Amino acid sequence: MKRRGLIPTHPAVIAVWAALIAVAVLLPATPIIGTGATFSLSNALIPLTGVFFGPWAGAICAAIGTFIGGLLVPPVFGPITFVIPTLAALVTGLAMQKRWIWPLVAVLVLGLVWYIFPLGRQAWFVPCLYLLGFLAIAIGWIRGGDWLRSDNRTRMFAGLFVTALTCTVVDQSLGNLIALIMFALPREIWLAVLPIAPVERLAFALGAAIIGVPLLVGLPKVGITVGPKMYE
Repeated sequence: MKRRGLIPTHPAVIAVWAALIAVAVLLPATPIIGTGATFSLSNALIPLTGVFFGPWAGAICAAIGTFIGGLLVPPVFGPITFVIPTLAALVTGLAMQKRWIWPLVAVLVLGLVWYIFPLGRQAWFVPCLYLLGFLAIAIGWIRGGDWLRSDNRTRMFAGLFVTALTCTVVDQSLGNLIALIMFALPREIWLAVLPIAPVERLAFALGAAIIGVPLLVGLPKVGITVGPKMYE
């Protein structure tokens, strides 16, 4: 794979997308049970940062956008909130480059760290939610990278969906761990989340794919190269 440096995208493009993320933080989507906060529409945009701009530029974009958004709307985890989408965008960008081992390592490590904490062991079932991420990673590892590079929009949609689903599960894995440490949420709260969380992850991934496919097709036509084409 031919590389064009760590930051292959023009800074102005990154700045515009970061601004979109910051604005999207203002738009609530679904509540976060047990915290009084909400997910925002930025959860559907974060996966696209890694896919569009690569791992490092995507991580920078996600960090800037969510940090600025956090100044507008106080985030649930305080000033460290931006770390979650930054990691998610980073591993998504690596997946876009067909380096699926890194999302796999991220989900495995975060899932295992969960069991270090007594409350985590009481809510032992929470990392089972990450099986959705393992499935997405397996499909992406086998076919997703080729789908993203396809000119067929259906395949492109499928590739973007599994890549975005991987991103949302990494985001969830780190977010759950921070919530466990900061709020000491009891087992009952995690049980309440259990049937809802997979639906949220699938919805965010679906939203990312719906938004992302037209942009992956259209942006190169106006001279803005994004996605796997940056490395071709």
